[in-house]
Formats: sequence, C-alpha cells, structure tokens
Amino acid sequence: MAALLLALCLAAQPATAASDAGSDLPPAAPADARPAAVGAERYDHHGAVSLLLGVDGARKDTGGQNVVPDTGWRAGLDVGGTLNVGYASDELMLMGRLAFGGQQVESSLYGGYRSYFGHDRVKTVADLDLALHLTPYLTGGARVALGLQYELSSIAGVYAAIAGQLGFGQVVMFKAELVFGVQLRSFLLE
Repeated sequence: MAALLLALCLAAQPATAASDAGSDLPPAAPADARPAAVGAERYDHHGAVSLLLGVDGARKDTGGQNVVPDTGWRAGLDVGGTLNVGYASDELMLMGRLAFGGQQVESSLYGGYRSYFGHDRVKTVADLDLALHLTPYLTGGARVALGLQYELSSIAGVYAAIAGQLGFGQVVMFKAELVFGVQLRSFLLE
C-alpha cells in the first residue's frame, strides 16, 4: 500500500522535477523565470528608433543685468526622437519644445543620453541632457530628469518625469519641470 501511494505521488509531480531528482543538475527554474517564448511581448528597446510626444508644466525663474525678468509658470509641447545605443536599451535623445504662458512663446532644444533601468513593463528612466533655449533669451546649460516609464506594448510606452535645468547666457535661468509623454517605437535597426 505504501509503495502504491509513493508511486502515485511521484507520478503527480511535474516531469522536470521528477527527472531532476536523481541528477546532479540544479532543479528546473520556475515557469516565470524561464525565457519568454518566441513571439512573446518584449519590453526592451534594443535596435529601436522612437518618436517622443509630450506635454509639460514648468516653473521658470530668470535673472540678469539689464533684462526684464521672465519668471512664472509655463505649459509646453515636446516633440523628439530617440535612437537605441548599446545592449542596455539606453538611447540618444533629441527633443524640441515650445512653451506657452510667458512674455512670448519660448523655444528650446535639448538632447543627450536616456538610460532605462529594468526590462519589465515598468522602468526607471534617467536623462542627462544639454539644453539650449533659443527664445526669449539665449541660454545653454544642463538638464537632468528622473522618472518612470510604463510599457503599454512592445512598440508603445508612456512616461512621467521630473526635471531640472540650469542655464547661462543672456540671463541666468533655472527651470523645474513635470513632464508626461508617450514613446512610439519601431525596431528598424534590429
């Protein structure tokens, strides 16, 4: 009776666990740790070229000699793109921005390096950029952003980030931003 019960228990175990029991190999990995099947949804950016579309709200403070201060809240529209570099899904990025709500419409460019941490649907995003403000005052400086990206599919994701900029030129400028956007990808370079 005990032998029959032991045989039934062994037969009920998954085949991988039963076949690993007598070997020197480590037990099989759980199903969620195994590589994804061919054709499964992927969330990396390897070989991707993407379009970025975003909106932002920012607080801008400027100062300098012989200039009218341009300080206050702005709303902006961002359009740009990225190009994957390396295996870690990192990207080179270039963005153009038009901001409204100041003395006049502001225009700026920023670009640099975007890093992603994680390969799942939710990733941490970090940007290190150079920013060039063209109007109303010409300034240039550094921009740093940190945020999260959620992958809707292998070709689309949404992101939110906080960013800070410090610029020098015709004026000294500081800007704090809250950015929301969408990234649309194509794996053309793969």
